[in-house]
Parts: sequence; C-alpha cells; structure tokens
Amino acid sequence: MIAESLAQLFFSAENQARFHGASEELGISPPMLKALLELTPGEPTPMRDLAQRWHCDASFVTVTCDGLEAQGLVERRVADHDRRIKLVDLTSEGASAQRWASDEVYGPRAGFDALTPDEQVTLATLLAKMAAAQAAYDETLADQPRVRTMARRIAAQRTRGFQARGGDHGPTGGGWREHLDAHREEIRRLKEEVARVSAELKAQARRPADEAKAAKAEVKATVKAAKADAKASVKAARDDVVDQIKGARRPR
Repeated sequence: MIAESLAQLFFSAENQARFHGASEELGISPPMLKALLELTPGEPTPMRDLAQRWHCDASFVTVTCDGLEAQGLVERRVADHDRRIKLVDLTSEGASAQRWASDEVYGPRAGFDALTPDEQVTLATLLAKMAAAQAAYDETLADQPRVRTMARRIAAQRTRGFQARGGDHGPTGGGWREHLDAHREEIRRLKEEVARVSAELKAQARRPADEAKAAKAEVKATVKAAKADAKASVKAARDDVVDQIKGARRPR
C-alpha cells in the first residue's frame, strides 16, 4: 500500500507536469534537469563520480553535460592535481536556474492540503528516513555486477536515444516534449470529465425542482381549464334561463 501510494504520487499528472514543465522552461531535457538538480554549487564534481552516482556509462554523463554547457548552466575543466580528471561545476547562471527549478519541482503538491501541519511534519520526517534507508540499500545493489551491467545497459539505451534526437539541447527536442504534451492532453481530458460530471450533478440536483415546477404548471392549467368549462356552463345555463323567461313573457 505504501509503495503503491508513493508510485501514484510520483507518476501523478501534477508531478510529471511540474518536472517536464521546468525542463521546458529552462530549455533543457529531463535528464539534464535531473543532473542540474543533483550538482552542488561551488563544488566541482569529477565526471566519473557522476557516472558512478548515476550508475551509467561515462558517455551518458558527457552527453548530459554537453547539453548543460551549451545552455551556459555548467562549465568543465581539468583538475589541477590530475589533468586526466574532468570536473563539472555550476555557473552562476546554473546556480540560479537550479534554485528556481528546485522550487518548481520540489514545491508543495495539491495533495498536501489534505494534511494538517503536524501531519505534514510527520510525513516529511518519515519520508526522509525512508529515502535515506533506500539510498543505502541502493548502494549495496549497485555493487552487484548484475545490477551494474543492467544499469549501464539502460543508460546506454538512453544515450543512444538522446543522441538520435540531436541531443535535445533546446526546447525543440523530441520525445520529452511529446511526453509533456501527452500529460497536458491527459489533464485536459480530466478537466473535461470533471466539467461533464459537475454539469450532470447540477442537472440531477435541479431535476426535482423542475419536475415540481412542471407538475405545478400542469395543475394550474387543469384548474384554469376547469374554471373555463364551469364559466361556460354557467353562462349557457344563464342564457337558457333568460330565453325561457323571455319566452314566457311573450303574448300568446
């Protein structure tokens, strides 16, 4: 139940739209945005360390950093103590973009409104504890050759797809934009469905009043018709009496 709920939260339309919307706003691909959020300002990181952290080939890190560097968000240089080591660091523009993206991606979700402030604090504490334990467990998995091989194979597939789309350096990228458009279409359909259900509920709520109104109109029409018939009958009877009186007064 917990894992299912977490998965539902992660794959929610709002969550996906926020992440992909942020990458579109910055003009970078989702993998680049993930890398941007994981770098630490002022702490140049060896690219090989990123490959180990992400459990991927160095080629994927290179492609990702190429895209970030093309947007002026990171810069690369060789380490002073070993020119074989390439370091990647956030530029001032990259640090600003990271702060904005962090607020956008990690900001509150609509579901938080269902929790009281105390419940939100409890949830944050438990999730942080769970995330730390999961990270430690993932490190042990990463040491297993079979897992490393699988992770590298997946990363290689992502790299090939990434390069096939021309690097996705700008907002004119391919698959990730289509993914975002699909989420937007899903949100649009959800809004239409909500509007349809809302209209149906309003119609159902009005139905008893409409039926009572129609019944009242029908009774009113029946009473009016009855009055008209009664009036016509009285008039006919009166005319008949008048005729009889006139006939009696005529000389014989």
